Amino acid sequence: MYVGNVTTPTVIMTGELDLRTPMAQSEEFTALKQRGVPSALLRFQGEFHGTGSKPSNFMRTQLYMMSWYQQHKREKAAMN
Repeated sequence: MYVGNVTTPTVIMTGELDLRTPMAQSEEFTALKQRGVPSALLRFQGEFHGTGSKPSNFMRTQLYMMSWYQQHKREKAAMN
């Protein structure tokens, strides 16, 4: 992952059983944190590449994303 020019708040969501994107690659979100980019990693137990095979994980994804967008929308508005 190249993060040198990234400034956008970033959420990475991954299933712990994902065969397409290794967990180590998802954990590289720490490079974003080290650069001061607001970032979060959500790991889903029992999920593969998506996050919606379990209704509870689907709801967790939706609620977290709504909260994330609202938080960063407020922060952006406060900066203007």
